[in-house]
Amino acid sequence: MSARVVLHRRAEPLPGALADAVTAAGLEDRPWDGAPPAPDGEPALYLVTDGCHDVVSELLPADAPAALLGWGTTPDLALPSFGLPTDAPASALAAILSAAAAVATARAGSAALAHRLSESEERVSALNRIGIALSAERDLDRLLEKILTESRRFTGSEAGSLYLLEEGPHGRRLRFKLAQNDAVRFAFSERTMPVDDASLAGYVAGHGEPVNLDDAYTVPAEAPYRHNTAFDEQTGWRTRAMLVVPMSDHTGALVGVLQLMNRRLPGGAFAPYPADLVPLLLSLATQAAVSVKANQLTASIRRLFEDFARAAIMAVELRDPTTAGHSNRVAGLSVSLARVVDRASDGPYASFSFSREELHELQTAALLHDFGKISIPERVLVKAKKLDEDEILRIRDRFDFALESEDAQETRDLLARLLEAGVPPSAEDLRLLDVARSERARELEEIWDEVRRANEPSVLPEEAGGALRRLLTRSFRDRRGVVTPLLRDEEFRLLTIRKGSLSLEERTQIESHVSHTYRFLSSIPWTADLARVPEIAHAHHEMLDGSGYPRGLRADRIPVPSRIMTVCDIYDALTAADRPYKKAVPREKALRILEDEGREGLLDPWLVEVFISEMLWVPVGHA
Repeated sequence: MSARVVLHRRAEPLPGALADAVTAAGLEDRPWDGAPPAPDGEPALYLVTDGCHDVVSELLPADAPAALLGWGTTPDLALPSFGLPTDAPASALAAILSAAAAVATARAGSAALAHRLSESEERVSALNRIGIALSAERDLDRLLEKILTESRRFTGSEAGSLYLLEEGPHGRRLRFKLAQNDAVRFAFSERTMPVDDASLAGYVAGHGEPVNLDDAYTVPAEAPYRHNTAFDEQTGWRTRAMLVVPMSDHTGALVGVLQLMNRRLPGGAFAPYPADLVPLLLSLATQAAVSVKANQLTASIRRLFEDFARAAIMAVELRDPTTAGHSNRVAGLSVSLARVVDRASDGPYASFSFSREELHELQTAALLHDFGKISIPERVLVKAKKLDEDEILRIRDRFDFALESEDAQETRDLLARLLEAGVPPSAEDLRLLDVARSERARELEEIWDEVRRANEPSVLPEEAGGALRRLLTRSFRDRRGVVTPLLRDEEFRLLTIRKGSLSLEERTQIESHVSHTYRFLSSIPWTADLARVPEIAHAHHEMLDGSGYPRGLRADRIPVPSRIMTVCDIYDALTAADRPYKKAVPREKALRILEDEGREGLLDPWLVEVFISEMLWVPVGHA
């Protein structure tokens, strides 16, 4: 068979993959200058581009012994046309070229070849359709099902099985991953088998060559492999013709083995697998292998990222061990609440749904929602009281030094008076010194108790500030003779924080973790299915009435996944184990707080209601 690929211009050579495919298909590359040559009675293949579309249309009659090829598109002309996917491996392109050449040859021959022409067109069309379908599937299990189903449909096979190659400490093995049979029902379980010549699948995997048997029970005597009859004996089904091909990717690396059995013709009769079907099935197997490898690579990258995300959260939680597990719990609760939203048949979310990818996107955002805390100073992040231990001890030391300083000064004054009077100290003088010291110590201890109570992160009463203010004017002389106040202005400012343990500046630092999280997550080149992770995490402290942070978004600008995460985040923060800066809130009280914030327009009341009614905090199976 003679066929040629005609280029629209000599100056533009064939793309690399297509050039390899032309060679692999046994075709000849004949570039032209000026205008494309007319067919001279021999079959020809024309590569049609925008620049020569009209010229080729005028040149070739509808019955010309030719077929048209389009790089990345399918020509829109009356002649048989074939699209060449630009991302297909050379083996797949070679199969399409072979089929196109067969079509061109058929058109050059007699009408007796019309059936083969139609069959070739259908096969190439099916290859294109299957390739597109395989490349679009992201779930590995569904991809494997689709590979086996489409391969059986393409070859008219009654049954089939699929094996994946595994590399392990004991060498290469094939995992029996999937089996389909239209004739009998059977129980399937995964198992592995060695890559050796004893089995058909093992032989094909080891040698990388297809095996085509007209009858599985009449294996050539010289062949090292044999058909395993166990399934036939157990089910009463009989294996007839078999076609077993390697699933190798575009580099030739083995991915698995595809095994097809019992080809049926349209009328229902069994028939062997024709030889011209083998290269086409090899092409399909290559497309399948490339899709599996791409899927496995994507899955491994996703696992790597998820492991990194968990390691990152672990790094954050190591800075504040009392919050350990918070991010994972929020992620679990958020996905559970999202599933309730997805099932809702009435209410505000009746028309809202979550795909599996969107659930994973929410889970990832929830897992990383607090990552920005890694940028918060640890003294602020874990601040249990208004003043830390070192700061409060410095005030205590000041009180103690003040007491000793005033004692020393009073004793010195007494000695000066006695010296001036020329009399020695008496027992009464010493008793009065002790009484005065005791009174001062009692007074300072009472003031110290005020300081200690004010340092707790509870709500501070109004009068506490007044009691502490007296200390700003109470001073003592230090050992260098400098007059020093018992309480400094900054200490007074922190001790008089009305609620909690954080100053306004420190609270602002804590709240900035949301913006830090967003900047960090926005720097990651997310795949399309995770593109909204930064946006979802960015809004997890926003409130529906606009009183949240960092952007003060109102309800219509807060994504539904963020609303879900907010409810779960608040619940876990309230009920989590005791922390240095707060006690755990009992569940009943935490749920009342959620309900109150729902009524006040801070949280979504419908989400709060179903969170409580579904008891989402109870692990599945423990309700």
